[in-house]
Amino acid sequence: MTKGKRKRTLLMALPALLLSFMLSVPAQTTSAQTGPFVSEIIVRTGANFKNHNDVVSFVSNAAKNNISVINLSVKQDEDEEVPSGYAFYKSKIAPVASGYSNFDAVKDVITEAHKKNIQVRAWIPQFHDRAAFDKNSEWQMRALVDGKVKPFTGSNGTEYFVNPLHPGVQAYERSIIKEVAENYDVDGIVLDWLRFDDYNMDMGDYTRTQYKNQYGYDPITINFASDNAKREEWNDWRTTKLGEYVRDVKSDLDGITPGLFFGAYILPPEFVEVGQDAAKFMPYMDFVSPMAYFDDWEFPQSWVYDSEGILSQTRQKIGNAEIIAALDTDWTDAQYKNVQQGIRSNFPDISNLAFFIYGKWTNTDMKNINKRANW
Repeated sequence: MTKGKRKRTLLMALPALLLSFMLSVPAQTTSAQTGPFVSEIIVRTGANFKNHNDVVSFVSNAAKNNISVINLSVKQDEDEEVPSGYAFYKSKIAPVASGYSNFDAVKDVITEAHKKNIQVRAWIPQFHDRAAFDKNSEWQMRALVDGKVKPFTGSNGTEYFVNPLHPGVQAYERSIIKEVAENYDVDGIVLDWLRFDDYNMDMGDYTRTQYKNQYGYDPITINFASDNAKREEWNDWRTTKLGEYVRDVKSDLDGITPGLFFGAYILPPEFVEVGQDAAKFMPYMDFVSPMAYFDDWEFPQSWVYDSEGILSQTRQKIGNAEIIAALDTDWTDAQYKNVQQGIRSNFPDISNLAFFIYGKWTNTDMKNINKRANW
């Protein structure tokens, strides 16, 4: 889940039912949306919860403002004050973020939220993970740049990706998902960073060997700069492998809590270069949450809901499966009204909106969501 004003080059990543009813079933509905939208929030733990008092105040504000779901990061998604991959709970697998060894934020938020009939889903970033990057150099994402293979650390050298196809990486990330599902009373799991960052990765030895064994040529020989048959073949292979990873995670979860609500945050499907195809997730997921941040990618507001936009693209990929649209919180009232009315008109089956803030949530932010829920 990435924010900030990013360009289309894609060197980036990237929500009225009775509350008692909301706690007993997943937040989705199959009927057309006629009342208020169900409001979800996407919450970065490190920016919002330093102690128990923070949790109590936050959850109280959420309840007063009719927030039905908190999507809570259980490990850091990006590399700022906390390295990506560091946990906000007492993990025995991932390194624990500073300040959280004696404060299990995940357990505390779940306990307080459930008192207020608010669901908590575990938001679990995957392959943007410095902890995993540092754990094993063979796991690091490799990119082909100017004819050379090198670890990929983003455009500014401070982002840390691991290879989504490496069996060690997959085992590590799956073990964290299982640890959370086994030890915490979460109402769902939502994955993030299920992707590469461009066509020219992963170029690590393991991936190249696997690909060459199947297709008879080394992917390093592909011209990634232009559309061609080999690049399409390569991308189809990558997206299929990510779909198989989602399948395996679903199997893990079914062995722990069958029927646990399961989904992912996704980039706009038109960003095909990142090797993320929601169609290959959906046999194993209950929902996807497309990141409809039109202004981040310099699209018009109508791109969210028109026939060529992100929700239309997503619907074409996933059929009748649940869509929970992820929206920004810094738009103008006029922009919100336009986008939400467009969703009501063109996607009446969408009942839930998930709102993301990069840093700290305030009571004013939640009040604004509550105010706009009826628009």
